Amino acid sequence: MTRIARRSTDKEKRAIPWFGLMWIGLLALSVLYCWSAGRLLNASSPVIAAEPESPVLRAYLESDAPVEAEEATAKPPLFDSSFAEYLTKGLRRYIDEYDGGKPYNYEDSSYPHRRTNATLPFWFKKVFPLNKYITPDKQTCFAHVGKAGGSTIGCMLGFLLHCGDDEKTNFQSVPSLLAATTAHSFHRGVYDCSDEAANYLFVIRNPLARALSAFNYAKPDLSEKHPFSKRYKDKEIYVDCDFWTLNDFAERGLVKDSHNATKECQSRAKNALLGTENNLVHWYYNYQFYYESMPPNANIVVIRNEHIVDDWNSVETLLGGDADLTKESLPVNNQYEKKPEEVYLSDTAKVVLCETLCNEIQVYKSILKRAQNINQEQYIESMEELRTSCPKEAVEESCVHDMPDISLKVQRAKGKLTY
Repeated sequence: MTRIARRSTDKEKRAIPWFGLMWIGLLALSVLYCWSAGRLLNASSPVIAAEPESPVLRAYLESDAPVEAEEATAKPPLFDSSFAEYLTKGLRRYIDEYDGGKPYNYEDSSYPHRRTNATLPFWFKKVFPLNKYITPDKQTCFAHVGKAGGSTIGCMLGFLLHCGDDEKTNFQSVPSLLAATTAHSFHRGVYDCSDEAANYLFVIRNPLARALSAFNYAKPDLSEKHPFSKRYKDKEIYVDCDFWTLNDFAERGLVKDSHNATKECQSRAKNALLGTENNLVHWYYNYQFYYESMPPNANIVVIRNEHIVDDWNSVETLLGGDADLTKESLPVNNQYEKKPEEVYLSDTAKVVLCETLCNEIQVYKSILKRAQNINQEQYIESMEELRTSCPKEAVEESCVHDMPDISLKVQRAKGKLTY
């Protein structure tokens, strides 16, 4: 028995190295399998690879950006659901029955108290009456920034702008809480808003795209009997300096040491785009003008030209209404077919235009950051869109030149309340 037992023990001892080698082999096969599977997963799944941090996101996080939209979502709507439904139904009934007639001049208009013997222009009036319960502290003021899509939104709100074929009927009004409570507006040199307004509604657009649209809009038609503006010095830009496209304006008027334009024309070009000289109407009344005209502590809501439906619905929800606007229901106004040379911008032109518009771009950012209905994701979305045309200015939070002092321009436009 002892011999047999000893033999068994010897066999076991001889079997141990083979048993260990077997486990080592299995372990090696497991490692090889995991390595192969990992390579296959990385090749097929883009989520595994870490994306580099967006410079726009990094700039946003490093700035003192407020979180207005996040805070606003925690606040109750301005109007409760029953009163919101009452206002919207009333407006819908009025629009359905409207067949023309005189526009309404709201009794609480501030403009006659800012200008002696002044009459509010017809395009500041609305096609439906204001509900008596919408007091100034419940109203939205429409900051109509030119060439940013404001005419489309203004018509939807019920203002008498460039609304369809017949400005007297204006059937482009949208039955909504936003339209029912937006009572007054300010546009260019006419300010008709209460400083007590609950919200200031800005319609905004990529600053470079807005500058291009404003340049083409102000271009005089020399075939007309009186082609030039009586109020703005547009002749100095288009005729005297021979800048007939924005690309030419930028390459000859803004490029330093350019020998293709006089120093006087280069000075005019820079000041016109900065909004410090009244050459082009919608350059003169720029984002900075509208932003500095409203009360410093005003609540801002925004409709981005590139995202009209989403932003209209978010403002409507913020007020307490229904987010039911669709793309198919949008009117299109104040547009014309553009020639290829009118929209072309070279790389050089884009660089100098963006550099000159740097402060304007910073104001554009400030409006977005303060907007009650714009969250961080939407802000970054707009900055990424801006990066396609102004990559440097979309990321940077400061400019080489100081912000222009336009305090006198703002004072002239707002006037002085006499009550």
